[in-house]
Amino acid sequence: MSQGYWLKPALWAILGLTWLLSHLPRRATLALGDLGGWAFYRLSRRRRSIALDNIQKAKENGALPSDVDTADVALKSFRNLGRTTAEAFCLLHRGVGYFRDGCDFENWEPIPGILEESARGKRGLVFLTAHAGNWELSPAALTDRFGFKMSVVGRTQGRLSDEVLIRLRSLAGGEFIYKDGGARAMLATLKSGGALGTLFDQAAVVGPGSALLTFMGRPALTTTAPLRLAAKTGSTVIPLFCRRQGDRHVIEFARPLVPPQGYDRDWVIEKAQGLNDTLADFIRRHPDQWMWSHRRWKMPKKRQEVLPGEKKRGREG
Repeated sequence: MSQGYWLKPALWAILGLTWLLSHLPRRATLALGDLGGWAFYRLSRRRRSIALDNIQKAKENGALPSDVDTADVALKSFRNLGRTTAEAFCLLHRGVGYFRDGCDFENWEPIPGILEESARGKRGLVFLTAHAGNWELSPAALTDRFGFKMSVVGRTQGRLSDEVLIRLRSLAGGEFIYKDGGARAMLATLKSGGALGTLFDQAAVVGPGSALLTFMGRPALTTTAPLRLAAKTGSTVIPLFCRRQGDRHVIEFARPLVPPQGYDRDWVIEKAQGLNDTLADFIRRHPDQWMWSHRRWKMPKKRQEVLPGEKKRGREG
């Protein structure tokens, strides 16, 4: 018997339970999400400690105001994670229309022109976001509002979680592409004039797709892979962040990034640092909206390992 015999029954059980959750009154769904986030905060000592340490160090660096209540921000961040998880099931089972009347866009005015120019020139688009607000909603909300398809890039989370996430992230109209080993699929999407959506705020692994830069006043291995793909294909990069504003969701666009003609590594490094700075500013304004429980500043055991941001700048393949 196949080792994955349990997968389909477990998947259907999860889909059935989450269908029930998604069809509760909205306030009840959010209350359960809040409760789940609170329980995770209380029960996961490791994740709670990571979040508290990250927030405290951001205050010490001056990246956050000194009067920010560390424990309050951490707890609210966990509650946001709980709400996001509950709402993700609503998105999965009830579609983006469930959120349409409660979703606002800020600084969106250049987007239609960028989309038109991209379609006319068959140039790709790279949408970059972070673990803030309900980040799972962003791809589907964008495609619903502006009428294009987006392929979402993400890491594998395990077989069962992947089955759910593929369904969720395919609501943006494109395919789900695994980050590991998906470079060719990403490149093909952009070369055909398609759109990619991915997160850029996780700790990167040492390699040609990362650089040692700074984030909120501390050294941080930062992914440069999306910018490298954009630079190689001439694709416009559109940063955006999602935040909660009462019971509504606000998707806030930052300044689009247009790569120069020809691959320019200096542009990639400069804009990667700029994205870190833009996200840091967003977090400073909305500290409880970001996921502090991630080990964003973890470093390789040997700092002398390949850190592209520190090495002599040469042409990359």
